[in-house]
Amino acid sequence: MSDHIRILNEKGIDRFRDYLASIREGSIEKPPYELLNDSWCSAKIPGDIEIGKRDFHNKLQAAKFLYERIRLLPYSQVESHIGLWSWLSLYFFDYVCPPNEAAKRLPGRDCRHILDLDFRRYYYHLLIGPFNIYKLYGDTIPLLLNGPLFQTSKIYQELAARQGFITNKGVIEAANILYFNLHNKKPKQATVSKKKHGSLFRFIEVIQQLDLTYDLYSMNGTEVLSLLPAEFDEWNPTVLS
Repeated sequence: MSDHIRILNEKGIDRFRDYLASIREGSIEKPPYELLNDSWCSAKIPGDIEIGKRDFHNKLQAAKFLYERIRLLPYSQVESHIGLWSWLSLYFFDYVCPPNEAAKRLPGRDCRHILDLDFRRYYYHLLIGPFNIYKLYGDTIPLLLNGPLFQTSKIYQELAARQGFITNKGVIEAANILYFNLHNKKPKQATVSKKKHGSLFRFIEVIQQLDLTYDLYSMNGTEVLSLLPAEFDEWNPTVLS
């Protein structure tokens, strides 16, 4: 396998897509790693960026590693480069789609591995989603970079899929304060409950209402929290303390 980042061309992406379809149907064939270095299916990128296998225990580790490797590339050439992120997905396929005990892989939808530029699916890509969050917030938002690469939490889906949320620093900081347990390093129980007062779904609803009246983009997390009704107090450690 190549030790330098490359990109998959259209032929390489098509073959990768075919592979995803085959394992979705139950095939246990190995990933087509030969595409990574095949001159007919991939190409070099400017910069000659080295990359190597790493043990990623969570999204944060993976996002930080990728950011350190490709941060010197112009972001305009990174954020929408389907060939780059498809190549990286294949390179790290054992992390984004590990085999189970029966040697089968569960890839889910193609957009988890082959970048889809439609914003409704963009953040479902298992690498560029965490990469962009790390680029925006570093390691300050563990709520969204928690858990292994191959898992997409409901919390992540609800926040990352909303453009007005994921790019709003104050809103994301507020969500992290409310719903991430600093003691056990995990999201709090009932965060995605639809019955619990002050849960994530209620937070989203209230933020959408507040956004009609306040300039939330100009606020930090503490200022956003100050606007929330009392039902969120039991989630807020600054109130509980």
